[in-house]
Amino acid sequence: MKDLTRLDITVHQPDALSHYNTAVAGLCRFKNPLPSIDTMLELEPGFPMGHILNATIHLWSTDRDDLPGALQSLAVPENQASAQLNNRERRHLAALQAWAAGDLHRASAILDQLLIDYPTDILALLSGHQLDFFLGDAANLRDRVARVLPAWDEQHPLYGYVLGMLSFGQEEAGHYEQAEETGLRAVARNPDDIWGIHAVAHACEMRNHYRDGATFLRDYEPHWSQDNEMITHNAIHLDLFLLETGELDEALRYYDSYVHHPGMPAAPMPLLDGSSVLWRLYLEGTDSGARAAALSEAWHEKDGQMFYAFNDAHAIMAYVMNGETDAADALVNDLRHYAREGDPRQSNHAMVVSTGLPVCEALNAFGRGDYNTAIEKLWPIKNTNARFGGSHAQRDVLARTLLESAIRSGKRSLSRALLNERLQARPQSPYNLSKLEEVMALH
Repeated sequence: MKDLTRLDITVHQPDALSHYNTAVAGLCRFKNPLPSIDTMLELEPGFPMGHILNATIHLWSTDRDDLPGALQSLAVPENQASAQLNNRERRHLAALQAWAAGDLHRASAILDQLLIDYPTDILALLSGHQLDFFLGDAANLRDRVARVLPAWDEQHPLYGYVLGMLSFGQEEAGHYEQAEETGLRAVARNPDDIWGIHAVAHACEMRNHYRDGATFLRDYEPHWSQDNEMITHNAIHLDLFLLETGELDEALRYYDSYVHHPGMPAAPMPLLDGSSVLWRLYLEGTDSGARAAALSEAWHEKDGQMFYAFNDAHAIMAYVMNGETDAADALVNDLRHYAREGDPRQSNHAMVVSTGLPVCEALNAFGRGDYNTAIEKLWPIKNTNARFGGSHAQRDVLARTLLESAIRSGKRSLSRALLNERLQARPQSPYNLSKLEEVMALH
């Protein structure tokens, strides 16, 4: 049989294949695929790509709690005879085995080679794109999609979603105007292209088109605000625009409606998004009420994972904001132990050693008012902190923390130098201009 991009797939029940295709197509717009996956595996429990898809979803979460589910699904194709899987399926399996073992770089490389031979393998493209994001590989975020795009029929129903991925890659690689144009083409084809919407928001953020960005996200709110797994993330992009324009009450309203509120399950993405917004407020001395306490309580459900350093950095933000010095110290100590004793074959180990540990030490020091240590930890990695993943917009919290540390420690020359970098990129940013006033007042 053939899948939704006309590639050979090992399956015996047409209905199982139909649910697989539905799940993968939905994944392009970040619709929860698990209902379709559950039905598909009930229809055909030995479906290799069905289990590969299920394992993929579990690994995407960056949550160690989801690792057992991934391993359980991978056990099915692993226990099947190699001849029962075609070449493409075996390579998918190899990529996920590497990913589950913690070697994200190897998983990414396997999927890169797979896509050279099967450029329309949409699941390989989606997964590789996520890995590029987790690894902070901006060039491959762009180039992985660029390599396969000419092989796609522009009339294929999924073609627009490939454009949405290309848009985000262009933005992270620094092609902001091009990224916005590509993203707008993507959402014109599919207004529910959640990743494409998010890519346009990123491009507007980097171009400092904060009013246009806010208008765009409000216009597309009916599309990004329901029935997808990225609601919190598009909401924080709207929050970033609103914070830039000084609409604090409106930003907090969106936070409460979409980002984090009582009763939300503790999952890395909404927790990351919550920390990203509240830390910006914390840096400015803005009271966010009980939100930091609620966020910190949720982060505690993910204590001790040592699974993805980018998550750890955002957890420590919540602990610091909530005044939980013991929890922040404990996480830093755990990271130090992991840096010494952890498995160097795992990608996360290198992320912790190069970036995650100094970032967490800096955030913890900032919370204690030790701004010199925060500077000492953040300055050497300010141009390399992409090594632990995330986007330019997400990592801007680190640049802001470094700048705020320089201002609070009275280092006028350093503060002005850091601000000069920001003003060169975004000379009309209200945030940058307000910081310029603070720096000029230093003696």
